[in-house]
Amino acid sequence: MAPPQTSGLGARQRRLIQAAADGDLQLFKRTASALDAGKGRLREAVEAVKNRGAGALHFAAGRGRLAVCVYMVEELHTDVNASDDKGDTPLAYAIQGGTVDTVQYLLDHDANPDKPIGKGSTPLHLAAEGGNCEILKALLSKGANVDSLSDTGTPLHMAAYCKQDGAMKILLDHGADYNKVFNTVCTPLFMSLTSRSLECVKLLIKAGADVKGVGTVTPLIVAVNNGLTDFYNCLLEAGANPDVRDDSGRLPIELAAYENRRKDVEILLPVTSRVPYVRDWSVDGIIDFVRSMPSVEDDPMYKMKPDDIKFEGNKAYKRKDYLTAVKLYSMAINHSPDDTTLYSNRCLCWLKMGEGVRAFTDAEFCRMQRPDWAKACYLQGAANMLLKDYEKACDAFLDGLKLDPANVEIEKALRDAVDCLKTHHTAK
Repeated sequence: MAPPQTSGLGARQRRLIQAAADGDLQLFKRTASALDAGKGRLREAVEAVKNRGAGALHFAAGRGRLAVCVYMVEELHTDVNASDDKGDTPLAYAIQGGTVDTVQYLLDHDANPDKPIGKGSTPLHLAAEGGNCEILKALLSKGANVDSLSDTGTPLHMAAYCKQDGAMKILLDHGADYNKVFNTVCTPLFMSLTSRSLECVKLLIKAGADVKGVGTVTPLIVAVNNGLTDFYNCLLEAGANPDVRDDSGRLPIELAAYENRRKDVEILLPVTSRVPYVRDWSVDGIIDFVRSMPSVEDDPMYKMKPDDIKFEGNKAYKRKDYLTAVKLYSMAINHSPDDTTLYSNRCLCWLKMGEGVRAFTDAEFCRMQRPDWAKACYLQGAANMLLKDYEKACDAFLDGLKLDPANVEIEKALRDAVDCLKTHHTAK
């Protein structure tokens, strides 16, 4: 781990933190005694020294200084579950430092393996992210909740997103829910496709993961859109439906043909039901047909500059022509795929059109890109309201209000969500 930042602390306090981080037990004891000044309250003197909420035990654990940890836990009886300003515990520091023996020691001395450590994450999320299999096993042996849910999903979602197939196997072996849906449509399988991890995809399918997806958002369409040719066969063999169309009404084989990916079309052709509008149902026939159709590039609007496309989209939104606005924002996104504002604008259109799943997908992108943006929280909450997930809507609006306490629109939206939640519970 990085050296401790001790600005703002006195000389002796800095020395104590540095001694803990360096594992210099004798210097640590001498400094602790000096801070206590003979009052006989050594534990209180040590625990009072904090740097951004992190105490000496945090830094000792993060560096794997086991001797210092043993002294603090067994002789000073320091709180092993103390949190720093971000919510991280000594156990979290030890996991981030990758020190297996320190993790095991803390767990053996009452460290809570399920204590949230920021945005709802748990130590298991951290271990899955880093792919430290021995630490994962240690946490699970102490009863860590394998399906704990955070703002980024479960530990299995995290392993999938970070391409940690070793960690994924351990989590699956311990009963992790391979079909757990996070944020309406996102499963561990979708995360694995997003991260382009074939090994993770295979592990999930072997465990029994659902390959059908939700509506037009299917794993096969995600794979085709991302050009994941090597992923097709395992998805198809597991039962993925090649006849499900995307939001624009196109089949997976048509998406592949449009990109002139011949090998993809060859794989999809035998399993796709023939459609009457393509006369020559062959690899060449499908590619020729799809590429002869008018494309988005033929649209005069496509030749506009990105800023002009966005401007025209804003004009379409103001005159309540949401379908045209969506088309324009989507074109602008093709030019600037990382522009969060474009996604938020398109999300507003989906909300106006009552398209909850599509709105949520854009809102989720906004929150991932800009987690401290109140508007992204509002959009996520509004999408959840459309999907009648009132509890998650409340959570999102509350997050937004914390970021922007003076936002009247979010405050009203939160009240409405709470009312809907109460009515929903009463109806049950």
